[in-house]
Amino acid sequence: MIIMPERLQELMDELKESSSETYYHSIHVKSYVYKMIKNTNREGLTNYSPDDIEAICKGALLHDIGKLYVRNYVLTKDTRLTELEKEALTDHTKLGFEAVESSLTKFEYDFVRNICMYHHERCDGSGYEKKTDLPMYVNIVAICDVYDALTSNRVYRDALESEVALEMIERGDCGVFSKELVEHLKRIAD
Repeated sequence: MIIMPERLQELMDELKESSSETYYHSIHVKSYVYKMIKNTNREGLTNYSPDDIEAICKGALLHDIGKLYVRNYVLTKDTRLTELEKEALTDHTKLGFEAVESSLTKFEYDFVRNICMYHHERCDGSGYEKKTDLPMYVNIVAICDVYDALTSNRVYRDALESEVALEMIERGDCGVFSKELVEHLKRIAD
């Protein structure tokens, strides 16, 4: 169970009200992240403590909270985004962290910061910030984020079947993820 201070719960409630798609996406990502971490811990790839797992799952739940500060028409546009719209969307990572940082404990701070700021980064250096040296938990959130986005209905396309989404991720169509994480995702994918 994730303990959410009042301010963070208010933000999640606001997200549910303004974009139920993003809200439920965040719930799904958190669920996938939890399953992946349990799997990677069991198989020795990671060794996260219960407190680490709670902080990581909180970060997964809050990863897209910055979309509250992106105009709705950008989030729901069913055609290609303009450069200005892409820039506005990219800002959701920083805006989200700024919205939650004062409500985090010292222990959670780095976990949630890294997840909010870097969940669009990929192992090949593609992503908003072009960072490659990220903690494993950020890469876990990132791959779960992509998987749920692909397997959910969006305004610009219908949900893809799990097998198709996994093939796209494995081929690197959504940026490059480590082969280990792709294999772990396959094990927990619905």
